Amino acid sequence: MSDPGSGLSIRPLDPADDAQMAAWHAAYLAAEVQGRDYASPWMLPEMRADFLGERTSMTVLPFSGLIDAPAGGAATVTAGVLWLPQHDNRHQASVQVHTHPDHQRRGYGSAMLDHLIGLARQHGRRTVTADASYPYVGPADGAGHPVVRFLTRRGFSLALGDVTRVLELPVDPARLDGLAAQAAPYHRDYALRRFAGPVPEDIVVGFGELIGSLMTEAPVGELELEPEVFTPERIRADEEVFAASGRTKYTTVALAADGAVAGYSEIVVPRHDPGRAYQWGTLVRRADRGHRLGLTTKAHNLAWVQREEPDLRLLVTFNAEVNVHMVGVNEQLGFRPVERLGEFQRQLG
Repeated sequence: MSDPGSGLSIRPLDPADDAQMAAWHAAYLAAEVQGRDYASPWMLPEMRADFLGERTSMTVLPFSGLIDAPAGGAATVTAGVLWLPQHDNRHQASVQVHTHPDHQRRGYGSAMLDHLIGLARQHGRRTVTADASYPYVGPADGAGHPVVRFLTRRGFSLALGDVTRVLELPVDPARLDGLAAQAAPYHRDYALRRFAGPVPEDIVVGFGELIGSLMTEAPVGELELEPEVFTPERIRADEEVFAASGRTKYTTVALAADGAVAGYSEIVVPRHDPGRAYQWGTLVRRADRGHRLGLTTKAHNLAWVQREEPDLRLLVTFNAEVNVHMVGVNEQLGFRPVERLGEFQRQLG
């Protein structure tokens, strides 16, 4: 399709086409890192693998925004993606729009966003979400920041405020051992188990039930969310995409006396972004809280990752600002805040 107001032509991206994919990623990357010291972009091989991955749980629709290039042909100036959950949260869609800094403020981003929202409507979605990163020092709602203005002027409102935190690595192993030792008396009836990559078959069902509840057990603010469904089939499909993207997931779980998965913490190490790692989910079942399993699994997992990946220099994580318990755990580990991430939502009516 073409937008007559902006002169932008919007076309589906073929991620298997190297030239298209490289042009799309170049626009995305330039916009994602603009003015940000701690941006966390996905590298080109990761994004390609994610787009090409075969999943039944999520439909991913990427688009390129093109204009005529001075030397002839077309130039990709805007990168857009629409995510459509299929197993759960089928009322929702998520959008991502990135316009290259050299081509901003010309209506290209607006045209792409309108296109994605139109598709969300066609798929029967009533709620659309989008993220925006902005400085930690400043209004907690991002008021006045260009990316936030872009969303709020188009009907989005802040639904949940997150904070990006970083931890310089390596952390002194004695510090991690000390934190684990302090927590140990509180969970003597639990066993810790760790694995890199695929979830062991004997715990995959229980692990899926626990990670599926993360969406709603963590603070959600005004976001309209329901628990996710992580069947063994979905987990295995996601693992294949993960492996293709060059990312390794290190996981430590806490097992209750009956063998049930009571808590977990996971760190992701990307091969195409050397030196960085990402602290992903940490969660403890409601019935098992109060035993310091969150701190324990995090400390043990980080100590293990540092031994396996000695070249890591930075660990990045995201938490809802109101999640005071997990923020406290992160502060004990040494994380510091560097940026805000606003989760915005729009009702389509």
